[in-house]
Amino acid sequence: MRQMPNMNLKNYNALILAGGKSSRFGSDKTTEPFGDFASLTHFLYERLSRIFGSVKVCAKAAKFSAPLPLLIDDFSEFAPIFVLSCLDKNFCLDKNFSKPVFILPADMPFITETEIFALFKSLKDFDICYAKDSKKEHFLCGFFRPSIAAKAREQIAAGELAIHKLLNLCYSTSVEFEHDFLNINHKADFKKALKLAREF
Repeated sequence: MRQMPNMNLKNYNALILAGGKSSRFGSDKTTEPFGDFASLTHFLYERLSRIFGSVKVCAKAAKFSAPLPLLIDDFSEFAPIFVLSCLDKNFCLDKNFSKPVFILPADMPFITETEIFALFKSLKDFDICYAKDSKKEHFLCGFFRPSIAAKAREQIAAGELAIHKLLNLCYSTSVEFEHDFLNINHKADFKKALKLAREF
């Protein structure tokens, strides 16, 4: 049985996903200026840096005007399973690839420290623990052990790129939160997020 993780997350890493198409938004939302921050991604990076010892941003290019620590996603496809398939190469934190990485898309900027700790506490022996609310399962918001990368590569080889199919193959659990998370998919969501950001 894996040892229950220490609740001090300064020994853990976080990864912000910022390599999507933003097709519904109409432009790259991850680089949009956000209040006093250079971009939406900078806002989330600053918040996660208070919690985790290391935070990196996964993107397809060095696209941020104020540089951020990047992991370059050089896959031609816009599918996050390719990022998961490389976790054991980019986050070799222990010999068994079991030390989890917190992953969050850039368009979910308001997850709280309390919610992150709830996910971490519920991880226990699971390979993946992700968030959900009354409207949606947020498959890419949670803790992932790098050891799942092998299964992700198997899925890619089989032509199956859906994240929920990967979760079904892994030892996964979820935490349901009472409030609904804000996903920034459209311009109206972005305006709402700007107002909410004043509270953080």
